[in-house]
Formats: sequence, structure tokens, C-alpha cells
Amino acid sequence: MAEFKNNGESWNEFQWEKEIRRDERRISCYFRELPGCLDLPGEEEMIFSTLLSSPDLVPTGGNPDSLRFWQRPDEDDEEYEDSDDPPRRRPGAEIVEEIDRLATEWNVCCASSLRSNLDLHGLGIVCAYGKLLARTADFVDTEADTARGLKISLGKRALADLNELVGALEQLSTLQRSLATDLALAVELLGHVRERLIDLVEQLRK
Repeated sequence: MAEFKNNGESWNEFQWEKEIRRDERRISCYFRELPGCLDLPGEEEMIFSTLLSSPDLVPTGGNPDSLRFWQRPDEDDEEYEDSDDPPRRRPGAEIVEEIDRLATEWNVCCASSLRSNLDLHGLGIVCAYGKLLARTADFVDTEADTARGLKISLGKRALADLNELVGALEQLSTLQRSLATDLALAVELLGHVRERLIDLVEQLRK
């Protein structure tokens, strides 16, 4: 999510939900504008000009410059690369690993077994897995002690993303019956992921 100055630590899950939706609109706008500006001189400035034309896309409590987070290096990654300490395994890390495994299996299936007339549907599922993976990783990595409302909201959004993915897999099962068994297994395993995510979200509410 874009960085912005606010008292976000005191926000509840519903305030964070609103900001996450705003963030998704920013991302959607960015990628809508990107094809028309790609490889042009000053393409980033052109896209940011479009974003700035809509005040609703500026982060709550932030300013227009906070939209430029795409241009900044990831400082957290740099710190991690310079550290000799082993990474700390967070609760829920196994969920991220399971989604990553299922996404990899789908990518192999998509490349080897999907009918060519279903390529766009298959690509949509690839993107849905990627979105779920990123959202769940954000949920797992967020510290509950400092941002409980944000963590709960991210968990809820991960569950919504998972449900959308399951819907896409079930739809594809009706379009290519030869994949029905494999897709049913993926849906079953995603059901187990859903249960674990629900458990983690419920623990945060206690």
C-alpha cells in the first residue's frame, strides 16, 4: 500500500478496508494508463498526472507526493539483504507457502493442459493466485501489536480474494471437463486455506 502520514495505528478494520479499496483503485488506474504511456519519455510523470487529477486516489491523510511510492526502492528488502539474522517465521507463513504451491501447480496445468480458447480465463486465474498470494503475505507480515485493525482487514480481503479464485476455478471446471478432477482438488485445498485464514482472523478479534 502507498505510504501516508496518519494515525493509522488507531484505525479500526473498517477504516482500513476503505483505504485498501482506495489503494486498489489507485493500482487499477495506474495499469489502465500504463499501456498508453509505455516506453514514452516521462511515462511515470504522465501516469502520476492522471492519478493526481482524482483527489479520491490520494491516500487518506497524505499528499500527492505519497503516490510516488512506485519509484522508491524497497528499503525493507535492502535491510533484509544486509542482515545476518535468520528470518523470523510468522504465524500463518505455512498458508502463504501452500498458496504458492497451488499457484505453481496451476501455472504448470495452465501451460500444459488448458485449451487454447480458454487462455484468457487461465491467465485470469494466474492473476487471482498472485493477488491472493500477495494479500495473504501482507496479512501474515503485518504486526498485530501495532496494526491490529489493518491485519484484520487484510485477512478479510484475503478471504474475499480466495472466494473469487474458487469461483473462477469452479467456472473453468464446467468449461473444460477434462480438468474437473484437478480443479476440484485445488478447490478442496483452498477450502483448507480458507479455514486457517478464518481461524487467524478470529484469533485477532479476541
